[in-house]
Amino acid sequence: MKDDFCYFENHECKYYPCHKGSDNINCMFCFCPFYTFANCPGNPAFIEKNGVKIKKCTDCLFPHLKDNYSKVISLLKTRPVAEENLKEYVHGGECSRRIKYDFSVNVNPLGMPAKVKTAIKKSAKTASLYPDQKCLNLKNAIAVKKHVGQNNVLVGNGASDLITLLARWLQSRNKTRVLLLAPTFGGYERALLGCGVRPRYYDLKKENGFALTKDFLSCVTDDLDAIFLCNPNNPTSSLIEEGLLREIVELCAAKNIILVADECFMDFVDKKNAGVCKYIGAHKNIVLINAFTKIYAMAGLRLGYALCSDSSIVKQMEFLQSEWNVSSLAQAAGLEALAQESYLKKTIRLVERERIFLEEELSLLGMKVYPSDANFILVETKENVFEKLLDVGILVRDCSDFKNLGKGFIRIAIQTRRKNRILLSALKKVLKENDRR
Repeated sequence: MKDDFCYFENHECKYYPCHKGSDNINCMFCFCPFYTFANCPGNPAFIEKNGVKIKKCTDCLFPHLKDNYSKVISLLKTRPVAEENLKEYVHGGECSRRIKYDFSVNVNPLGMPAKVKTAIKKSAKTASLYPDQKCLNLKNAIAVKKHVGQNNVLVGNGASDLITLLARWLQSRNKTRVLLLAPTFGGYERALLGCGVRPRYYDLKKENGFALTKDFLSCVTDDLDAIFLCNPNNPTSSLIEEGLLREIVELCAAKNIILVADECFMDFVDKKNAGVCKYIGAHKNIVLINAFTKIYAMAGLRLGYALCSDSSIVKQMEFLQSEWNVSSLAQAAGLEALAQESYLKKTIRLVERERIFLEEELSLLGMKVYPSDANFILVETKENVFEKLLDVGILVRDCSDFKNLGKGFIRIAIQTRRKNRILLSALKKVLKENDRR
């Protein structure tokens, strides 16, 4: 038939007709491409379930009417990002004022390894040439280090690039029912909203120190397509307990839910085999994201990677990637960084020692210090502490813009003992001034 490209009826489907009110249902768009649209062209209703607002499309026929095919295609081609999604996202290190000491960015306090700097300088000599588009050498090195196949590795322009890429892939596969934690890294929400996907949220509880607990398992429901977990979480710095993580992995596998594990801070954790890497081989639904940004202090180079045992997902994401998006300098830096084992051990020792020191000193100042497993600490204090520290040239991360947090929450990156003492001295003065008022 001449209209086969835009219309067909699948009478063999056990759900046909899936909508009442018409004898001719166009099955071309079996899953509605407008389900995630804030301003949907159809006539959906909304229901409440477990405190979540869910779109109900039972009585909507818009994408299933034969005459609407061209309208659907036109709307998809010109789809704008909804105005309500165009909010500003702030990250650590972003400040227009002059800063002497930056405790807002969670990078390695040791700085970039010397051998990595040397590798960058050497690579700069051939920067006039195009980089290896497939990052084959770096892919192979990551695969060897993480005990996966080369086809299970995707290299990207930092973790944020891979998160955005993954959001695009989810939307392209119509996997639009996504669950996020609150609070957590805002990049997931930004990437999803940019693709028209409005996520749901699970609120971490203050009385539990914002740690993930077994209550979360009841929210891993059959209607979900994907879950994003930051582990250790940002900004809470809490690591998911191993037994609970295993239950989440098994539950997601049983329900065919994509489990996205952002482990950009995992290398700061002094626990062997922590995280989901050990589960990847047996579970094709896991996508692990990591980066060189934090652990190797390479934020300006932009380099990250994703691991997934389903090579078809890797291939599909790679196809969505822009060409030559990882520079030759970043690839050379990554290859050298992977060999810095002694540097990693030194980092873990420093972070663990300074974390204990800071937690004790901050508590003595009367601040509420939440349990930390990574290279930063979440603290609850007076509302004006962030601004007062800024007045003396010290930048911490104001966490009031994180969902489920508010004024008075700050995140402090762990630095060297000298810098940590400077911060503590400034905090003592700020709090003393507050007490006088």
